[in-house]
Amino acid sequence: MFPSQKEPRHTAVKRNFTSLSPQEALRIAIVIEERNAHIYQRLGEVFSKCCPDSPQIPSAFYDLANEERQHGILLTERYFERFGAVHADITEEDIWDFIEVPRLAVADILAAVEAGDALAARRMAFEMALAAEQGAVNYYARVAKTTPDPELKALCEEFVAMEREHTDWVEQALGQPGPHLNPVAPTQKE
Repeated sequence: MFPSQKEPRHTAVKRNFTSLSPQEALRIAIVIEERNAHIYQRLGEVFSKCCPDSPQIPSAFYDLANEERQHGILLTERYFERFGAVHADITEEDIWDFIEVPRLAVADILAAVEAGDALAARRMAFEMALAAEQGAVNYYARVAKTTPDPELKALCEEFVAMEREHTDWVEQALGQPGPHLNPVAPTQKE
């Protein structure tokens, strides 16, 4: 279970994405960032153990995890500034037309590692990261497009730009041949 998620709730009727309040949209954004941080942390751990000769790969995932944690912290600060400590009781599972976010499929990556195919494991991990980043871009773009709240719209547009930097970086990493990784992961802008 991810840090900010509760046990799944069973709702009789799912809601439409456009019905999200600014508070709910921001709460889901926090969950997305925390989940992606967890995914990247886990991938860093997997590659630390299975690819000790390629420290750039786990380092890249640890860097991405840190970026996502920083995003979550920023969003949480904005949430508390606007809404206080009252949490919106909503998750992406409550939205019927929610943009799908990938789940951590470490088993497939570990199977590739155990089969001696580090290149396939690396590719699967970066494909998972790309899907997560594209899902975040799509979420923020969709909220920015549909919210009547100008402050939330500006925040989401800012996050679209940050997440696109991650998407570009992961696409670059995917385009490199071999098990090694040369580019430096994106860094948090100050």
